[in-house]
Amino acid sequence: MGRNPAGRGPGTPRPLPREIRVRVADARSHYQALALALERISGEDYGQALRTRDAERLAAHAYPIERPFEILTNYVIELARMGLELAGKDSTGTASVILERLRAEGVTSEQRRVTLKHIHDQRNELQHEYPDARAALIYDAAASLVGELPGFFQEYAAWMRKLGFGKQQRK
Repeated sequence: MGRNPAGRGPGTPRPLPREIRVRVADARSHYQALALALERISGEDYGQALRTRDAERLAAHAYPIERPFEILTNYVIELARMGLELAGKDSTGTASVILERLRAEGVTSEQRRVTLKHIHDQRNELQHEYPDARAALIYDAAASLVGELPGFFQEYAAWMRKLGFGKQQRK
Protein backbone atom coordinates (compact mmCIF):
# COMPACT_ATOMS: atom_id res chain seq x y z
CA MET A 1 0.00 0.00 0.00
CA GLY A 2 1.06 3.53 -0.64
CA ARG A 3 3.16 2.33 -3.58
CA ASN A 4 2.40 2.87 -7.21
CA PRO A 5 2.35 0.03 -9.75
CA ALA A 6 5.97 0.67 -10.72
CA GLY A 7 7.05 -0.01 -7.12
CA ARG A 8 7.89 3.59 -6.26
CA GLY A 9 6.52 5.33 -3.23
CA PRO A 10 3.92 8.07 -3.53
CA GLY A 11 5.41 11.31 -4.77
CA THR A 12 8.50 9.55 -6.11
CA PRO A 13 9.31 10.96 -9.53
CA ARG A 14 8.78 8.66 -12.48
CA PRO A 15 11.53 8.27 -15.07
CA LEU A 16 10.99 10.15 -18.29
CA PRO A 17 9.61 8.00 -21.10
CA ARG A 18 12.37 6.54 -23.27
CA GLU A 19 11.29 8.53 -26.35
CA ILE A 20 11.82 11.79 -24.48
CA ARG A 21 15.09 10.70 -22.82
CA VAL A 22 16.55 9.65 -26.18
CA ARG A 23 15.66 12.94 -27.90
CA VAL A 24 16.88 15.11 -25.03
CA ALA A 25 20.20 13.23 -24.89
CA ASP A 26 20.60 13.29 -28.66
CA ALA A 27 19.80 17.00 -28.86
CA ARG A 28 22.98 17.87 -26.97
CA SER A 29 25.35 16.60 -29.69
CA HIS A 30 23.29 18.15 -32.48
CA TYR A 31 23.20 21.44 -30.58
CA GLN A 32 26.98 21.37 -30.18
CA ALA A 33 27.42 20.50 -33.86
CA LEU A 34 25.19 23.37 -34.95
CA ALA A 35 26.90 25.87 -32.64
CA LEU A 36 30.30 24.74 -33.91
CA ALA A 37 29.21 24.94 -37.57
CA LEU A 38 27.88 28.48 -37.06
CA GLU A 39 31.17 29.41 -35.41
CA ARG A 40 33.21 28.05 -38.33
CA ILE A 41 30.97 28.87 -41.30
CA SER A 42 30.01 32.43 -42.15
CA GLY A 43 26.63 33.39 -43.53
CA GLU A 44 28.40 34.46 -46.69
CA ASP A 45 30.03 31.02 -47.14
CA TYR A 46 26.72 29.31 -46.47
CA GLY A 47 24.93 31.49 -49.03
CA GLN A 48 27.68 30.99 -51.59
CA ALA A 49 27.38 27.22 -51.24
CA LEU A 50 23.64 27.42 -51.91
CA ARG A 51 24.05 29.75 -54.89
CA THR A 52 26.79 27.77 -56.62
CA ARG A 53 25.35 24.33 -55.77
CA ASP A 54 28.96 23.13 -55.85
CA ALA A 55 29.10 19.74 -54.13
CA GLU A 56 32.29 20.56 -52.23
CA ARG A 57 30.91 23.85 -50.95
CA LEU A 58 27.59 22.27 -50.02
CA ALA A 59 29.37 19.53 -48.08
CA ALA A 60 31.67 22.01 -46.34
CA HIS A 61 29.39 25.00 -45.76
CA ALA A 62 25.69 24.11 -46.07
CA TYR A 63 25.04 20.61 -44.80
CA PRO A 64 26.89 21.03 -41.48
CA ILE A 65 24.38 23.77 -40.64
CA GLU A 66 21.25 22.38 -42.23
CA ARG A 67 21.22 18.85 -40.81
CA PRO A 68 21.51 19.67 -37.08
CA PHE A 69 19.15 22.63 -37.60
CA GLU A 70 16.54 20.33 -39.09
CA ILE A 71 16.95 17.67 -36.41
CA LEU A 72 16.76 20.16 -33.54
CA THR A 73 13.67 21.96 -34.85
CA ASN A 74 11.98 18.59 -35.28
CA TYR A 75 12.94 17.60 -31.73
CA VAL A 76 11.38 20.76 -30.28
CA ILE A 77 8.01 19.90 -31.82
CA GLU A 78 8.28 16.16 -31.08
CA LEU A 79 9.15 16.83 -27.43
CA ALA A 80 6.31 19.33 -27.16
CA ARG A 81 3.85 16.77 -28.54
CA MET A 82 5.08 14.06 -26.18
CA GLY A 83 4.93 16.41 -23.22
CA LEU A 84 1.38 17.42 -24.07
CA GLU A 85 0.42 13.73 -24.26
CA LEU A 86 1.97 13.12 -20.83
CA ALA A 87 0.01 16.08 -19.49
CA GLY A 88 -3.20 14.62 -20.92
CA LYS A 89 -3.58 17.48 -23.40
CA ASP A 90 -4.33 17.49 -27.11
CA SER A 91 -1.10 16.86 -29.00
CA THR A 92 -2.49 17.03 -32.52
CA GLY A 93 -2.16 19.83 -35.02
CA THR A 94 0.50 21.82 -36.76
CA ALA A 95 3.75 22.93 -35.16
CA SER A 96 2.21 26.36 -34.68
CA VAL A 97 -0.74 24.87 -32.79
CA ILE A 98 1.58 22.72 -30.65
CA LEU A 99 3.74 25.71 -29.73
CA GLU A 100 0.63 27.72 -28.83
CA ARG A 101 -0.49 24.90 -26.52
CA LEU A 102 2.90 24.95 -24.79
CA ARG A 103 2.47 28.66 -24.20
CA ALA A 104 -1.11 28.16 -22.97
CA GLU A 105 0.16 25.51 -20.52
CA GLY A 106 2.66 28.02 -19.16
CA VAL A 107 5.64 26.01 -20.38
CA THR A 108 7.04 28.76 -22.61
CA SER A 109 6.60 32.49 -22.87
CA GLU A 110 4.85 34.22 -25.75
CA GLN A 111 8.23 35.53 -26.91
CA ARG A 112 9.75 32.03 -27.03
CA ARG A 113 6.64 30.69 -28.79
CA VAL A 114 6.92 33.37 -31.48
CA THR A 115 10.65 32.76 -31.93
CA LEU A 116 10.32 28.97 -32.09
CA LYS A 117 7.44 29.29 -34.57
CA HIS A 118 9.56 31.55 -36.78
CA ILE A 119 12.46 29.09 -36.59
CA HIS A 120 10.15 26.20 -37.48
CA ASP A 121 8.74 28.16 -40.42
CA GLN A 122 12.30 28.61 -41.70
CA ARG A 123 12.87 24.87 -41.32
CA ASN A 124 9.86 24.38 -43.57
CA GLU A 125 11.51 26.63 -46.15
CA LEU A 126 14.57 24.40 -45.97
CA GLN A 127 12.43 21.28 -46.29
CA HIS A 128 10.77 22.58 -49.43
CA GLU A 129 14.04 23.87 -50.87
CA TYR A 130 13.14 27.39 -51.84
CA PRO A 131 16.73 28.42 -52.68
CA ASP A 132 15.93 32.11 -53.11
CA ALA A 133 14.74 32.35 -49.51
CA ARG A 134 17.09 29.88 -47.88
CA ALA A 135 20.49 31.42 -47.37
CA ALA A 136 19.98 34.36 -45.02
CA LEU A 137 16.79 33.04 -43.47
CA ILE A 138 18.12 29.60 -42.58
CA TYR A 139 21.45 30.88 -41.30
CA ASP A 140 19.74 33.45 -39.08
CA ALA A 141 17.15 30.92 -37.91
CA ALA A 142 19.92 28.45 -37.02
CA ALA A 143 21.67 31.14 -34.98
CA SER A 144 18.36 31.97 -33.25
CA LEU A 145 17.80 28.30 -32.49
CA VAL A 146 21.21 28.06 -30.80
CA GLY A 147 20.17 31.00 -28.65
CA GLU A 148 16.71 29.63 -27.79
CA LEU A 149 17.38 25.98 -27.07
CA PRO A 150 19.02 26.28 -23.63
CA GLY A 151 16.00 28.19 -22.32
CA PHE A 152 13.56 25.85 -24.03
CA PHE A 153 15.20 22.80 -22.47
CA GLN A 154 15.24 24.41 -19.03
CA GLU A 155 11.52 25.18 -19.33
CA TYR A 156 10.82 21.70 -20.67
CA ALA A 157 12.71 20.04 -17.80
CA ALA A 158 10.81 22.14 -15.25
CA TRP A 159 7.53 21.14 -16.92
CA MET A 160 8.46 17.45 -16.82
CA ARG A 161 9.31 17.75 -13.10
CA LYS A 162 5.95 19.47 -12.52
CA LEU A 163 4.29 16.51 -14.25
CA GLY A 164 6.12 14.16 -11.86
CA PHE A 165 8.97 13.00 -14.08
CA GLY A 166 12.65 13.12 -13.24
CA LYS A 167 14.30 14.60 -10.21
CA GLN A 168 12.56 17.34 -8.29
CA GLN A 169 14.55 20.50 -7.71
CA ARG A 170 15.23 21.44 -4.12
CA LYS A 171 13.98 24.80 -2.93
